Order: sequence, then C-alpha cells, then structure tokens
Amino acid sequence: MPLCSLDTNILLYAANEDSPEHGICNAFLQGVIGNPKDWIIADQVYLELYRALRSPKVMSFPMAAGEAASHVSLLRGGMGIMHCGYTTECWARLLQKLQTEDFPYRRTHDAVLAATLLAHGVKTFYTRNTKDFLHAGFQKIINPVDSQ
Repeated sequence: MPLCSLDTNILLYAANEDSPEHGICNAFLQGVIGNPKDWIIADQVYLELYRALRSPKVMSFPMAAGEAASHVSLLRGGMGIMHCGYTTECWARLLQKLQTEDFPYRRTHDAVLAATLLAHGVKTFYTRNTKDFLHAGFQKIINPVDSQ
C-alpha cells in the first residue's frame, strides 16, 4: 500500500473531546495506529499540534506545556508511525509552488508540508481542509470526516 499521511487537524480533533469531529477523528487515528507501517507524519504536523493544544483560541481547555509535549511525544514516538522532516531535497518542489504567481502566501506552511510529505513518498493525504491541498501533488486527498 502506498504511504499515507494526515494533517494536524485530524490529530487535533482526535485529542479535543469538545470537538464535534472528535469521535470520527479519534476512531480514524486508532485505525492509523492499528496499521502504522502504511503511515508517515511530518514533524511539522506534530509541532503544529503542540501549538494548537496549548492555544486558548483553539482549545476550550488548553493543555499545559508538559501535557501537550507528552501527548505529541507519545504520538510521534510511541505508536510505531514513521515520521519525517523537511530536508534540502524538498526545496525544488517547494520553490516551484512558491514561484507560481497565483500562489496564496497564506498557504506557505501547507506547501512546506506537502513538499516534505511528497519527498518522503506520500501518495494519500487525509485532512479536513482538502481544498488547501488540491494542487499539492498528492494522488488522493481525503476528508475522513466527510467520508464516514
């Protein structure tokens, strides 16, 4: 099976019991954990998750630093899911995207994430924000909440 990955929002909703998407995203994450060899998650996603878990703008009850760091650390190292990071080899693909005249600058972090994951062989990307990744280069973009 080709490598799959997921966006920060899936992990955030899985962690946030106050979110209407919590049940679906948590069940989805349990499925990922049940078959970790098919998955890789960018370190950028874990860092974005840490920030979101601590943010009072995102969470009704933000986590303390240690709690958020432990949560992210468990996901990154304790579930058997591979992880990857941005490397110099990602630059050429990213620069192509950034040079496109109609590229929205607000999507820079999404472009970095896509370039990183594509360089590591990801074909299928799961996110709630499918429109943000439509032209990123993935073979499939799936919203696991809407596909239920």
